[in-house]
Amino acid sequence: MKNNALILEGGGMRGIFTSGVLDAFLEKEIHLPYVIGVSMGAYTGASYITNQKCRNKEVLIECMLSDDFFDIKRVFTNECILHSDFVFVMMNKFKNPFDYCAFNRSTKRFLAVATNIETGRPEYFEKNKINCFEKTLKASCAYPGLTDIVKISDKYYIDGGVSDPIPYKKALLDGNKKLLVVLTHPKGHIERSPWYLNVSSVVYKEYPNLVEILKKRHEKYNKTLEELEKLEEKGVAYLIRPDTDISILTRDFEKLNKSYREGYEKTIKKAQEIQLFLNR
Repeated sequence: MKNNALILEGGGMRGIFTSGVLDAFLEKEIHLPYVIGVSMGAYTGASYITNQKCRNKEVLIECMLSDDFFDIKRVFTNECILHSDFVFVMMNKFKNPFDYCAFNRSTKRFLAVATNIETGRPEYFEKNKINCFEKTLKASCAYPGLTDIVKISDKYYIDGGVSDPIPYKKALLDGNKKLLVVLTHPKGHIERSPWYLNVSSVVYKEYPNLVEILKKRHEKYNKTLEELEKLEEKGVAYLIRPDTDISILTRDFEKLNKSYREGYEKTIKKAQEIQLFLNR
């Protein structure tokens, strides 16, 4: 599967669908040498790298059902609604440990995308090429207005999905010829102007480049989807996406479990077709 890339879109709790897809990949031994993820796609992709089946599902569901992670009342104390340290410290290191040794030992290339708040541009962080890669995952998942910005060296970052929502161009630039893309919206989805735009314009008023990118983010997303669908027609890309949509912040256990099952079962059924695509 040389020169094949796996591209993982973000989407908050919609990443539970991706978790099901990746668990099916592990079960069917579908291993790609190059993985690039953005936001929740980067987080779930890390456990694919370590072969930790079912870990993503367990972590995401426990996080969303825990007030230690999600608490709307923090708004009244000028705190962020989502407490990312609960994921990256409590869950990763204590409750459902992430296998750091397997991650660092893996021969797969793995990249996470984060948005530089000064420039508004995406930056691509690669495993084994930066100290404390976990911090780049945290930056990639730093959803505007819901979590704190993240400092890496002397720069500050937020969610990579702001500047490069589906980073397929980076995968092609790195020499890949086939793209296996996991999306988190159903076919036909059209992105609208983000709900957080007005808030972000105030919160990030000192970063005009970032505010400008936020204003146009939905346009870039829709154009990217159109480009990927054309690549799919040409046999360059294979798109996996859900049939139903869920909220990025849903705390409905039944919806989360159903979305996971959809990702898993859909991929199991199409495993042979996916293998043929990658080996053509």
